[in-house]
Amino acid sequence: MRLGEVTKHPKGFRIAGIYQVARFEVKTAKNGKAYGDCVVSDPSFEIPAKYWDIPAESAALFQQNSILGLEATLDYFKESPQLTIDRVYVPSPQEIDQSLQSLGLMAPRDIGGMYRQLEDIIAGVRHNRLRQMLVWIFSTNTSFAKQFKRHPGAVRNHHAYIGGLLQHTLEVAEAALDHCARNDRINKDLLLAAALVHDIGKVREIAVDALGLPVGFTKEGKLLRHISLGMELVGQACREAQVEEEVDVILKHCILSHHGQAEWGSPVAPMLLEAELLHYLDNLSAKTEQFVREQERLEPGDFTKSYVLRREVYRTSFAGD
Repeated sequence: MRLGEVTKHPKGFRIAGIYQVARFEVKTAKNGKAYGDCVVSDPSFEIPAKYWDIPAESAALFQQNSILGLEATLDYFKESPQLTIDRVYVPSPQEIDQSLQSLGLMAPRDIGGMYRQLEDIIAGVRHNRLRQMLVWIFSTNTSFAKQFKRHPGAVRNHHAYIGGLLQHTLEVAEAALDHCARNDRINKDLLLAAALVHDIGKVREIAVDALGLPVGFTKEGKLLRHISLGMELVGQACREAQVEEEVDVILKHCILSHHGQAEWGSPVAPMLLEAELLHYLDNLSAKTEQFVREQERLEPGDFTKSYVLRREVYRTSFAGD
């Protein structure tokens, strides 16, 4: 059950599920016994919880894991909802992945399937050295490929979940394919290569926990940011594949300019069609995800103030056909 639905129920309602533990601390009650004080959450809501007379082995589970299976009873303290935890357990890896997906903490699309689609797009790049450059990054460089598959696309905001970077990259590349099919004046190989590598620096920029969830920025991420880190990796890959200097420079320009303007993080504006298209396709994927995330928190017919989008967002009650 999503935690956002819990408050619709009365005191004594029982819930069971796998949730994220936002924080946990062992405290001492007035009777001298230990209890666990924590906050459990999912994308829809976060709620404080207490585990009275907590056994030492259960406290250890909370201290060692950020995702746990919980059985709890709904209570209210000063009219605010609170959970009383009755049982806690460590889910299996399969249960965790299923729960992460249901909680919105993992890409809604299958990660393995998405990576195969990415490899198919690479195979369709006709320029031999550009294709070799992409193969080096996403296949030959196995340690990078392993990280990229499950890496989040952001610390917060759009695609900030396991597999989010892959999903965002594939969304941009698929949109590029669609746009190229409608206009044969676009350099398809260049746009596809730029779409696939534009955010690869985020693997080194974003720090993750043991599950792969974003927890902040790495030191080099704070100091250098993903655009420069991505250009460094692309430069290495271009040397490995002996990519022509002109193509190398243009591809780096696409990465450098993909935020569109200086105030958004790009020191130069796009100076060629493919760079301009990359900027808009990247923004389209990000904005789509941000609107979806905001609307998921709303009931049909409601508004919310979005800090990320800097406007109010409305969820329509119109379902369509």
